[in-house]
Amino acid sequence: MTKLRLLALLAVVALVLFPAIAVAQGGLQPPCRFHGTVQVDGANVADGTVITATVDGTAYTATTTASSYAVTIAQPDGKSYEGKTVTFKIGADSASQTATWTMGGNVAVNLTKGQAPVVTGGMSEAELKALIKKVIDENAATLKGPKGDTGATGATGATGAAGKDASSVLGIVAIVLAAVAILGVGFVLMRKQKA
Repeated sequence: MTKLRLLALLAVVALVLFPAIAVAQGGLQPPCRFHGTVQVDGANVADGTVITATVDGTAYTATTTASSYAVTIAQPDGKSYEGKTVTFKIGADSASQTATWTMGGNVAVNLTKGQAPVVTGGMSEAELKALIKKVIDENAATLKGPKGDTGATGATGATGAAGKDASSVLGIVAIVLAAVAILGVGFVLMRKQKA
């Protein structure tokens, strides 16, 4: 019976001391977790998209669910990631964001690649450019000032009269763009009311 008690006591002591010894030797260090949403060109990615986080040359992967990811990076024995940069890939493409590894961290990093498309009120980019060119062409005559007198040869010649300020062209373009934006907002609101 004494031997059994001694073995039980040694087992309890080992279970209590083992974690403390492992932590003291640098083991069992808390990992760093990175998580967030994932979008490409402003749209959510499909479930199962592979996200790769790389730190100090070592890659860690996860897959998306509902356009979100979570990847946990633990330091290998004998290596320190503290303060090192973590880069991310969405599939095979590099994400725009990076992060810093910190022990025990829980870091939110929303990953993106590309830019969201610009809403132009139902107009294509080509149609919008054509509309702006048409407005400028129709107002070309009013955008030019009168021709100045011919000056003398050299630096002593007379200065001609000043032409109109280019701000009138910008004003017209701004009015056209504002109208397009208002039409775009109206179009979006009408679609939301129908939905």
